[in-house]
Amino acid sequence: MKHGIIFDCDGTLVDSLSQALESFNHALAAVGEQPRSPEQIKAYFGAGADRILMRIIGDEAKGMEAFQHYVEHQSNLAGATRLHKGVRELLDTLAEQGVPMAVVTGRHERDLQILLEPHQLSEYFVTLIADNHAPQSKPAPDGVLMAAERMGLEPEHTLYVGDAIYDLQAAHAAGSIPVAALWDVLAKPDELRAENPAFMAQTARELWPFFKQRWPLNHH
Repeated sequence: MKHGIIFDCDGTLVDSLSQALESFNHALAAVGEQPRSPEQIKAYFGAGADRILMRIIGDEAKGMEAFQHYVEHQSNLAGATRLHKGVRELLDTLAEQGVPMAVVTGRHERDLQILLEPHQLSEYFVTLIADNHAPQSKPAPDGVLMAAERMGLEPEHTLYVGDAIYDLQAAHAAGSIPVAALWDVLAKPDELRAENPAFMAQTARELWPFFKQRWPLNHH
């Protein structure tokens, strides 16, 4: 029986949340909007930047114009973003063990590629599900269910690893095993604990031992 791991992207694989917040305010300023606090912007997370900007501004055309500015700004910053500590080693270990992996992210596919490109992450994953690929954004289960299907796995045979409450809510809704990633500076352990994750991982390094313990016969 195969088991797999599905990852969120920002704040889980890549240390990119502060840059994303910077890009949102750059985009808002470019269309004549006031800056928003990190809390105000993060309240919309789980959806793609295009949907977030439309909701913040309350105007679809202006939101799409802001999204163009957002993507350009992200392109300039992407080279400077770093993978979270231990992530590359974790992905290498999982790949060596033949564990199928996927990404389900709130990012739009345009800025997902911008983010992953400098790190050459795409080849690790069976599939990358961006927000615009799924009918509904997280915390709806759509993206997680699509990823499990493309991996050829039942959702209950996957872990979904994320740093935000809507990641854990999406995992529960899909029947995947929710794992809280606590290593990003913006992760809020108390909020995550309240969502009843199966595991709270302090570091990326702890995921492989948890996976092996949960499904002992899955690996060589």
